[in-house]
Amino acid sequence: MAATQEETLLSRCEVPIIDLAHIGTDTCPMKTVVRRIGQQLVTALSTKGLALLVNHGIAEEKLKAVYADLDNFCALPEGCQSQYLRNPDNNHGYVKPGMEQFDTTKQELRHSFNITTLLPSAMPAQEEVPEFTQHAFPLAQDLTNLSRVLLQALAYAFGIPPATLLDCHSGMLKSDGNNPSTMRLLYYPPVPPEDEDPCCQGKCEKYTRCGAHADYGTFTLLTQDSEGGLEVKLNDKWQSVGHLPGAILVQTGELLAGWTTDLLPALMHRVVVPSDNYARARGRHCVAFFCHPDNDAKLPTLPLTCAPSPAPPVLAPHVHVTLPNRIMNAAHHLQKRFRETYA
Repeated sequence: MAATQEETLLSRCEVPIIDLAHIGTDTCPMKTVVRRIGQQLVTALSTKGLALLVNHGIAEEKLKAVYADLDNFCALPEGCQSQYLRNPDNNHGYVKPGMEQFDTTKQELRHSFNITTLLPSAMPAQEEVPEFTQHAFPLAQDLTNLSRVLLQALAYAFGIPPATLLDCHSGMLKSDGNNPSTMRLLYYPPVPPEDEDPCCQGKCEKYTRCGAHADYGTFTLLTQDSEGGLEVKLNDKWQSVGHLPGAILVQTGELLAGWTTDLLPALMHRVVVPSDNYARARGRHCVAFFCHPDNDAKLPTLPLTCAPSPAPPVLAPHVHVTLPNRIMNAAHHLQKRFRETYA
């Protein structure tokens, strides 16, 4: 039986779609295209908090291979998995269900593997998950390069030299500990059938997939399969985003929100358990790339010459970025947020 179709922001044509065709590469961008994309990106993030990127050049087969690798990792005995548990010092490694919690009222059903270093020795062994490294590293490099292109696009839109933002994010995935950017592989398992207590008449579910939060860094790139569940908070109302095959979602993080004094607000989002029984019995996969500035980066003042005037007030400032001058640097902010979410 097929899953019931739900109304989403995408089905109502309320998600900005940005075409990256002919944008070039991070080292040799097409300046006119990058300038256009920068304007579109700032408009989308200031009015909706998110956008979908198409024609980005990252093949769907790369994503499916990584999804399968994470499934294989999650099927390993617990003793094998425990060798790769997240290292608090660099955020790299496996995060089993219950280690990270955004919603304290429910159990969050989520496996994730954080990749903050591209050292083969930090990855699952070949005999445990064949080709994990061979699949994950090229995807991580692709998402890093895409982030570098978007940083240049934002710089043009902000009216500053394109190298300015690149210099602030120069250490992404360089394994030297100076930049916390992370590629996170995520698997949300099927929901246990005991999720609903008959006495509650469906109103007291014990599980969710990911509680409400805003991301911590500059911006997030998100790829996801077609299983659904992602919701964002717009105009004080939770709304389902929907799925566009092959597209990558981009949304603002808390540091960029504070950096722009909430002109580009950090979008609150969550992943809910589907109401449809067919969907509840299926797993969900996605890959998130969290683009962060270097720990010691000195962020320049942004003139925001192309900002919409006035920006529609559709997103409320997030509690963690209402006083951006209080955030001493990117590293302090990130460690504060990790302390709040990791058990």
